[in-house]
Amino acid sequence: MSQKYNFIHERGDYPPLAIEEIAFSWSKTIKKTVSAAESPLFMVYRNGWTRIYGYQKRYQKIVEHVFKRISKDKAYVTSIKKIFNQKARKFLSFIKKVKKNNWSKLNNQQLIKIKEEYIKLYHEIVPYGEPLPYFLKEKLQTVLDEYLVKEKKISAKEYGILITPLYQSFINRENEELYNLVKNHRAIKKHQKKYAWILFDYASLVCNERYFLNKAKDFLKNPPKIINYKKLKKDKEKIIKKYKINQIYKYYLNVLEDLFYLMDKKKEVLTQCHFTITFLYQEAGNRLGLSLNDIRWFLWEEVKQALIKNKKLSPKIAQQRRKLSVTKYTNSKAVFLSSKRIKNLISDIEKDQQLSSKKKALKGIPVSSGKVKGEICYLKSARENSKIKKGQILLVSNTTPDFMPAIRKASAIITNEGGLTCHAAIVSRELKIPCIVGTKVATRVLKNGDLVEVDANNGIIKILKRKK
Repeated sequence: MSQKYNFIHERGDYPPLAIEEIAFSWSKTIKKTVSAAESPLFMVYRNGWTRIYGYQKRYQKIVEHVFKRISKDKAYVTSIKKIFNQKARKFLSFIKKVKKNNWSKLNNQQLIKIKEEYIKLYHEIVPYGEPLPYFLKEKLQTVLDEYLVKEKKISAKEYGILITPLYQSFINRENEELYNLVKNHRAIKKHQKKYAWILFDYASLVCNERYFLNKAKDFLKNPPKIINYKKLKKDKEKIIKKYKINQIYKYYLNVLEDLFYLMDKKKEVLTQCHFTITFLYQEAGNRLGLSLNDIRWFLWEEVKQALIKNKKLSPKIAQQRRKLSVTKYTNSKAVFLSSKRIKNLISDIEKDQQLSSKKKALKGIPVSSGKVKGEICYLKSARENSKIKKGQILLVSNTTPDFMPAIRKASAIITNEGGLTCHAAIVSRELKIPCIVGTKVATRVLKNGDLVEVDANNGIIKILKRKK
């Protein structure tokens, strides 16, 4: 029987050096919290574009285990959250010290020592951040849908209120802080320094002062939507009372709150870490004869050995890997596959994941209600944010904070990935725009300019007219 692959993620700015620590963690250390790891993981690179795959059977096994664990042990998610917060404080304390470095004054051994400590702290925190939300997203959605929608006949609006987190996302917090500065005619230089990392993700955008100035000007015309959390809490309580929601489902809703927190806080903490360690990569690149963009196409072990031996690395290797390469992560070990193995792997994946080009509709998870029609704007990375026009429907594999400039122009969001706790779900509810996530295949079926109807009340995307 041929191997079944689980598509995990895709992006246009995930080079190996930028993402290897998260890949290492998912291929080994996450079993601390979810019983098993996603090993092997395959990062398939074609012309700088990354698609990430694991094995389908392993994914399903972890999902079932995690759901049974949280259903049996009601304190489990809370304990994970507590440990995450402890490790987050430790990691951010390290990052605060690292920021003070004059990188050019450090010798090669000092650079290596800092990176090794970074790796240790990174592998310690990852199991307690995203794994639970990732493996629970679809299962929890199904369980809540069965009870709230099918059994209790709750309305789409009420369902949206119940799954809107009482926790303020860091994106929303930054918006509110900037808006308050604008209203009070105060300078934003300190704000820029505080949040320069906010759109960086793993290797994406750096926010300069001009970005925040333009955003501030926009806020004067269109103030950000600020959620009234006291009212939201009361609305949730009224709905729970109205439908007499029983204890186990109230518990699942509380779990959802904690998962929102873990997803958002993980993104806030790790984005700052990715942003800060990039200065080390840049300095290492200077010493090894590479630009920042080129050094990102090497694994840390390759960079480390080159620093130890004072040996230059070839930009031609970076160019070749950017064009076509595959990294395989197994039990915290990474290798670049040979040309023959790349060809065989890609062939296997394409056979397993064949799609019909005649699809008339797609189904996903509705996470912010509403119905709109519009043209698709497909962005492969946040560096393409300027391509979207006001009112278009944003199509991405999944959203991250660096897509926010595009999201603010969109009339709706469609993603391949995600569930109730993902970034797209959170921001779409904050902005009150329709959103369907978890389609798995939307970026492979829909094209730029396609006219579609997004029915986020029912989780259906209808293809009205294909662009020729």
